[in-house]
Amino acid sequence: MEPVTATRTFEVPGYVRSNDILYAEPVTRQSAVFIAGGYNWSILYYHYSAYAAKSVDLCLQLETRGVKVTASISFSLLDPTAAMPPWKLTKAMPVEFSSADSEDYTKITQWVPKSKLNAPPGTGYLTRGGLLFQCTITIFAKAPAAAEMPSSQPKVPASDLMDNLGKIYATKDGSDVTYSVEGELFRAHKIILAMRSPVFYAELYGGMMESKAQLIQVQDMRHGVFEALLRYMYTDSLPTTEDGPADDDDGDDANEMLCGLLMAADRYGVERLRLLCEHRLSKVLNAGNVADLLAFADDQHCSILKDACIEFMVDSEKMKKVVASEGYKQLRSKRPLILVEVLEKSSWVRTVLTSKFLSF
Repeated sequence: MEPVTATRTFEVPGYVRSNDILYAEPVTRQSAVFIAGGYNWSILYYHYSAYAAKSVDLCLQLETRGVKVTASISFSLLDPTAAMPPWKLTKAMPVEFSSADSEDYTKITQWVPKSKLNAPPGTGYLTRGGLLFQCTITIFAKAPAAAEMPSSQPKVPASDLMDNLGKIYATKDGSDVTYSVEGELFRAHKIILAMRSPVFYAELYGGMMESKAQLIQVQDMRHGVFEALLRYMYTDSLPTTEDGPADDDDGDDANEMLCGLLMAADRYGVERLRLLCEHRLSKVLNAGNVADLLAFADDQHCSILKDACIEFMVDSEKMKKVVASEGYKQLRSKRPLILVEVLEKSSWVRTVLTSKFLSF
């Protein structure tokens, strides 16, 4: 099987100062999930590199679970007007991606000095007031697995930490704090909550602690959402739902739960849970709910979900059904500025496709 090469563009907002020097906004961005070579991927951007000073990190992340695949990646900077050729930022380098059957995915990172982002000839690369990256991915055929040599060494078992915490959550043995939410009582363990959330830590051990009361009232949250938040603290897992479009009442209820859980994660500073909820909501978009979820993403500053909603809506065939939804009517009458972003994105996609710089 021959290697498969695909490209994907990814836009990062920015602003231009004097002398045409661009400064990227201090935000982390992640693309919607896309398919290349039969695997699911996403692209991430970090405005501060974890590996090099005065640099940014560009990452390709494998989203397909339980697989191993070898791929090379490189990043270039595009001129949105298509007047200038791509400006290569990194070299292609083959890497083996491997993902376990969990919520954690393997990614490879390439860092780019910020000075290099302003180095391309001409200013056409900055005309959109941001950065337009192109990721080139080459997926290689899977190599035959090497035969394993017999070993007398015993295999180290996988960690059972989360399993044991899950058992503690189920039994509530040794619980030392109780939360009251809409009249429902939930017993928990202070030390576990404090380890998982800076807000819980401050509430139970820090400056927010007003007394040693063992019953804490939680306002403005559904008891089902709080229960899901507690379960995540102990098990590191989301509520069980089927991935896919939500076309019935059960699906709407599940989406409402995820939205509530995302807000709870934001309230208690549980960033990973917030991102997991964004990813899950991005996978259940349909013509009936995308407008509502776009408004929600804008309110909650969820860049991943917002980008996924806009990408869904710029599809001309899907847009016909979206326009007929009640959520779209609400957007048009009460929040027209969000629709401007959708229209701009749709226009930009058509421009880039016409210029043949975008290839899926």
